[in-house]
Amino acid sequence: MMRMRRIALLAFMLMVASSLAYCDDATMGRYGPMQTGFTAEKLDPPLMLSWEYTGNKCKGNPAAPVVANGVCYFACGDRVYAVDMETGNLKWRYPMEVSLTGNVKATPAVVDGRLYFGTGDSKLYCINAGTGTFEWFFETRGAIRCPPFVSDGILYFGADDNSIYTIYADTGDMAWTKPFTARDDFAIGIAYGAGMIVGSCMDGNIYGINTSGKPRWVFRLPSAPVKSSPIMTENITIMAVGNVMYGLTTRSGQMKWMIQLPSDVAATPATDGTDVFVPCHDKKLYCYKITGRQPMMKWTEPVDIGGIPMSSPTVANDLVYVTASHGIIAAYSTLDGTLKWRYVVGPSSQTSPGSTFTDASSSPVVAEGALLVLTDDGVLHCFTKTAPDTIPPDYYYLTPANGTRMSGAPPIKMSATLYDMGSGVDFSTATMLLDGDPVELETDYSTGTVSYTTPAGDEKGGAVKPLKDGVHLITLRVKDYAGNELVKEWNFTADSTMPPPRRVTKQPVGKSTKEPAGSNNGSPAGSNRPSRWGGRGQQGDGSTPPGPPGEGMPGPPSDRNYDRHRDRRDYGPPGGYGAPQGGPPEGEQQ
Repeated sequence: MMRMRRIALLAFMLMVASSLAYCDDATMGRYGPMQTGFTAEKLDPPLMLSWEYTGNKCKGNPAAPVVANGVCYFACGDRVYAVDMETGNLKWRYPMEVSLTGNVKATPAVVDGRLYFGTGDSKLYCINAGTGTFEWFFETRGAIRCPPFVSDGILYFGADDNSIYTIYADTGDMAWTKPFTARDDFAIGIAYGAGMIVGSCMDGNIYGINTSGKPRWVFRLPSAPVKSSPIMTENITIMAVGNVMYGLTTRSGQMKWMIQLPSDVAATPATDGTDVFVPCHDKKLYCYKITGRQPMMKWTEPVDIGGIPMSSPTVANDLVYVTASHGIIAAYSTLDGTLKWRYVVGPSSQTSPGSTFTDASSSPVVAEGALLVLTDDGVLHCFTKTAPDTIPPDYYYLTPANGTRMSGAPPIKMSATLYDMGSGVDFSTATMLLDGDPVELETDYSTGTVSYTTPAGDEKGGAVKPLKDGVHLITLRVKDYAGNELVKEWNFTADSTMPPPRRVTKQPVGKSTKEPAGSNNGSPAGSNRPSRWGGRGQQGDGSTPPGPPGEGMPGPPSDRNYDRHRDRRDYGPPGGYGAPQGGPPEGEQQ
């Protein structure tokens, strides 16, 4: 059995490798037609920020970078850029002067010296990858939000005119006499493997189509797939929608297995052929082993990312890279989910002045010895192992403010908001001493804050123990992933003559059948949750959170390479129907 699993894994990896133009490149979205999100390239953390390039700001940008022959290509709204992988210098942008008439809404593809990308004005463009000059375009009848990919000289993509198209990649001529048409848009993605094109449609169906464009099977989903698209292993198509994930036989559309997820899926899963990694709205990443008859949870527990996943994960050899809200980038071991590296990207002062955070709505990409992350503020970030980092983490907001005189009655919150632009803050190294005694820290990864709050008694209003009058010293130590250490000391004075902070206790209310307000994912409107670049000050100390580091400072020139060192300060029941009908799990009776 173990030998058969190894053979299956080897066969899967060979299929993935054959779909790639270059082993270490990332020439198409999710690394090829099978849309696995897997690359065999190994890139071990810690990683350091090597360079950044600032393009156009594009909120919710789903288009990930692609890489070929030492050049990274990426799209931001109505522009496409090509930058050098080594230096981050601009090679060209398209269009050079005027903007495109529609935004690029999906990851491009670069094959045989041509770059392909779709736009919101129904066009699929082909431009010269070396020079950035226009070659031809193919026009559909709806926006193209589905990433194109190339296999054996044929370009495949879906569009918002309910169709899947195949065209010759070199000429742009139709390969099928007419596109395959369903009842709604193919908006998120399609996959190709085992001689079948599989597309998730907004009519709530998955369609299996042969290479002649003829439908082979239809599988009904419980709802429209607005967040995810199909991915493939050797002979299984995996699809997650709502809080359910399905495994279908790619050739027949029969359901092999189905599992209920702990939370709604937030983005397309990724797979390495034996495991599938599922990002969910509960801010967690789940790993399921799929080599048996039914998927089984692999990790002891899911990993807490610290933010809502914003894009599909990328599996790079034995690591899985994810991005999350508020600029979180993290790498976890595929073996046990251990955190290996974490970095928080701040907003660009050039494209997002005054913003307190930025998101990464496109997938992270590992290629040619680098990790590339494109954030919604239009900045492409490149991380490598060899970039220098000799500067320790820094802080920009402390509570209580240094020198504050205040009541010593609890609760007193002592916190620091930390950042590091080089290799990222390693929060596992953070320690805090209060008057020389260690205290237990809490970490809020979404805000980059470590904190300790003095005990305030129990919920029944028991006795509280204030701090003694006088000066109290706080000592914080923390390192970045490169080993550089920050040591920060600050103090405050406890004065029993000053009014104590307001003490709020919760009384038990017993059983309730009402859903708590704000229990849905994310923060409720009007909440007082602090942003990543600040928090609410200690009550009564008059402090207010400042803007992010670098806010108000001049940004880098538009469309120019940005050197970080210059700004260091800163869900109907499931089942098949149609022709032919997708049946029950294999081996079960109808």
